[in-house]
Amino acid sequence: MSAGFLFVFHIASRTITLYLQRAFGKFMEFHSSHIPPLLRKILLENASLSETNLLVRHAHHFALIRLKQLLASGKLHLQSFPITFESTAIDCIAELFERDSDGVFIELEHFFSVEHDLSVLTDDDIIAHFRSLVFTKLHDGIFRLYRENDPVLSKIIRNVKSGIELHPMFTIQHILGISVLKYNSNDDRTNFPELSVEAVEVQFAENIHNGNHIREFIASFEQLLSKSPDAGDTFSLIDFCVCIKRHFMRHQVPLNIVLSSDNLLFNNDANSLIDSTLQEIRKNLYNRYVCRHRIEEKHFAAYMNAISHMVRDTFLQSDGSEKKYGEYLQQYLPDISYDEYREHHRKQFEYMAKLSKKAVRERLKELL
Repeated sequence: MSAGFLFVFHIASRTITLYLQRAFGKFMEFHSSHIPPLLRKILLENASLSETNLLVRHAHHFALIRLKQLLASGKLHLQSFPITFESTAIDCIAELFERDSDGVFIELEHFFSVEHDLSVLTDDDIIAHFRSLVFTKLHDGIFRLYRENDPVLSKIIRNVKSGIELHPMFTIQHILGISVLKYNSNDDRTNFPELSVEAVEVQFAENIHNGNHIREFIASFEQLLSKSPDAGDTFSLIDFCVCIKRHFMRHQVPLNIVLSSDNLLFNNDANSLIDSTLQEIRKNLYNRYVCRHRIEEKHFAAYMNAISHMVRDTFLQSDGSEKKYGEYLQQYLPDISYDEYREHHRKQFEYMAKLSKKAVRERLKELL
């Protein structure tokens, strides 16, 4: 990904963050019952600035509460973040309130139309889904902050995520804004206490000597869980990575080894990652538009071909060669005029393109 694109994305993200900081304002009493009518107003009607700001404050309130819970439980490591506790919460949820050129809240619109239909949800469901969305954005933001402020830990997190994908006994799950390693044993360990960080560090110290491959740490962790039948089946991903980092530092493993890619783990480049992401997007959009007879199949195929072309120009070329949305589509629907594009294709095609770009951008963050 080009430095120019990253710079533009950073500036846009900071602009949204400053907007949220202004919107937070004076502390007030929060009532979750305000959330459903605010969301309906924002997504289905035309909300005022004060109504938008109120929803922002609700999201920030949820994020603050969850951050305090994570800090109190020792599941969050903010030592490397050069920002305050409140600013961390704002920074993490900033993308949730990003708007496109038409003023549409991209994240909220996608979540409450594509994934959950706002018009048929009860108020209690809306509140629960909104809280879950805030926790998800908080989780994503925390990992972005690690990438920006602690490159060693960020690299370890990336390697562990890739290593877990290849290990049959573990998966990564997200529980209330925190990523955990889930041990897929046949035993029911739901109510058992989680292993302590100290126990994991002792395991590494006793079993790993001069090792620098993440798969050795994952195998050692599995060994510890298999011989600890009274331990819970989840463990914080960040805690696990912090244990690995401390082991590297304690044994003075050179940083160039810690930060180097493990070729056995990284066998997918940006091209294959974009391919897999677009395949997922294509399937979801096909079900939403073609299966519901909202777009003809031939037009849908042209849309997706144009989007694939556009995404590669944006994220792989990054040389300023990107064309306008309509120009991309005209390459695959050459007979449409500009007026026909604006009247019959623009809204759906550009919305699909924005969703696709956002999904690819999120996946490509794993390669940064």
